[in-house]
Amino acid sequence: MNKAKEQFAIQGNLILCCMRGPDNKKSNLQTVKVAKEYLGKGIVALDLAGAEALFPNKDYEDVFKVAKQLDIPFTMHAGEADGPQSIRKAIEMGATRIGHGVRCIEDKALMAELAYKEIPLEVCPISNLQTKAVEEPHPIDKIYKRGIRTTINTDNNTVSNTNILEEYQYVLENTDLTLKDIAQMNVNAIRGAYIPPQEKAGLIAEINKHQQSLENSHEEK
Repeated sequence: MNKAKEQFAIQGNLILCCMRGPDNKKSNLQTVKVAKEYLGKGIVALDLAGAEALFPNKDYEDVFKVAKQLDIPFTMHAGEADGPQSIRKAIEMGATRIGHGVRCIEDKALMAELAYKEIPLEVCPISNLQTKAVEEPHPIDKIYKRGIRTTINTDNNTVSNTNILEEYQYVLENTDLTLKDIAQMNVNAIRGAYIPPQEKAGLIAEINKHQQSLENSHEEK
C-alpha cells in the first residue's frame, strides 16, 4: 500500500474481513484483534462476508459486539443472497455501511430507514445480476431515487470480470441515470468512507470541480 502511494500516487486503506462459516468465531475474533491493533495505521474498518443465506448476520453478534466495544467501525454484506431482514439485522448490529443491500427494494419501510439514517449501500450492479440477487434491469436507479446513499462498486472484479468503468457504462446504458448522478454516487461513497473529515472534504471538492468543468464545456458546445 505504501509502495502504491509512493510510486503511483494511489492512496488507500484496508478493511479486514470476518468470514461467515462454521466454527470460526476464534479466527474472526483474531481478525477483530488485528484490526484494533492497526486501526489508523492502514486499517480503517471491519467487514463480514461469505454465504449470507447459510450463515445469517445474527450468528456473528458476539464478534461485532466486541468490535463496537473497541470502537472499530464496520460494514457488513447484507441484502444480496438474503432478504431485507438481513439488512435490518446489520443495521441493528451497528453497521455504518451495507455491502450490496439491493434486496432493500423489497421493503419500502426499510428503504425509508436507510435514507433517513444516511446509510450507504455498496451496490455492485454487474455482480448482482450474475449472482441473480436481482433481475435485469438492475434497480439501482430506483434505490438511488429513494434518497438512499447509493454507491457504485465492482465487488470481486477477478470473479465478475468487471471494472469500475464497465459498471458506470452499465448504469448509463440501462437506466436513466446520468453522469451527474454517478458523480453524486461518488460523493456518497466519500461521505461513507472510513477516512478523516478533512480528507473527505478535499475529495468532494475535487469531484465538484471536475463536475463543474464538465458542465461548462457542455455549455460552450
